Amino acid sequence: MSVSIKDVALKAGVSTASVSRVLTNKPGVGAKTAERIRKVMEELDYRPNLGARGLVKQNTGNIAVVVPRGSFILNNPFFSTVLEGIAKGIDQTDYNMMMSFTSSQQKRLLETQAVDGVILFAPRNEELSLEWLESIRLPIVVVGSYLEGSPFPCVRPDDEDGIKQAVDALYQLGHRNIGIVNGPMSSMHSVRCLNGYKKKMDELGLPFSSENVFEIDEFDALKATTEVATFLKKHSNITGVVCSSDYLAIGVIKAANMLGLSVPKDLSVVGADDVPISDFITPALSTVHVDLLDIGQRATSILMNMLEGKQIRKKDVVFKMEYMNRSTTDSPKHN
Repeated sequence: MSVSIKDVALKAGVSTASVSRVLTNKPGVGAKTAERIRKVMEELDYRPNLGARGLVKQNTGNIAVVVPRGSFILNNPFFSTVLEGIAKGIDQTDYNMMMSFTSSQQKRLLETQAVDGVILFAPRNEELSLEWLESIRLPIVVVGSYLEGSPFPCVRPDDEDGIKQAVDALYQLGHRNIGIVNGPMSSMHSVRCLNGYKKKMDELGLPFSSENVFEIDEFDALKATTEVATFLKKHSNITGVVCSSDYLAIGVIKAANMLGLSVPKDLSVVGADDVPISDFITPALSTVHVDLLDIGQRATSILMNMLEGKQIRKKDVVFKMEYMNRSTTDSPKHN
């Protein structure tokens, strides 16, 4: 039999109103009394009825984590690591986490107001439109780069600077023919990465050539290794490659192996984001690190503040990236 709020009140010797105030963090209960109530709740293993509380407070008790391209994203360690951070953040609240993976699920979940707020993994331009997201009138926090001028708070890595650091690391090793393997331009992340690549090449006095840019239509080079191998074979003068994600970098290493190229002896490779597997593969991946868990937790914290009616002054929260020198980079054999 479940424990009710009346059971807690009876054992603690207080009114149900006092128990309710402690549950909702409202004033009106002394510190000692509040502590006694919490101790009783713990002893009785009391769990608040979120459904009943939702009726009173006119909320659902649910947070939506909206994941466009769900099946791919769950296999991508960048997103799964950020998702772990989000889950840890929500664990510190009374909210439940609801995930959706398809556009029909997402629209049904949000349009029916089945949730109180949304953490949205940055959609592509052709997926969830800005106009539609604004029309649902729910608090939304975006994880990852999104449309310029978006009204929603955004928590993201400093993609542009991360790629600049990667290019510079290869330059310092003596590389002068540096290519980039990037995701689709419909992704703001890809746009920022390409901008960082172009800017750093210009700063270093290296000529930019679109021939050295390889764009994949998804951040999954493991499914496009043949195309990447063709690119590397056609541009054999490239001695170093920067990638807009670690997942792409792992695919580039596989493509190089298909061609009989040794990494880093024949080709240096740098990833981005430093997902957990990067330091465990052989050779260990040189990359630019960002705290992915903290990105997820920060997004959750911002959403909680929005739900409490707090003003969000800083709309674009950018996490610094730091180059990690590992085993997939070395001086080139030739220039």
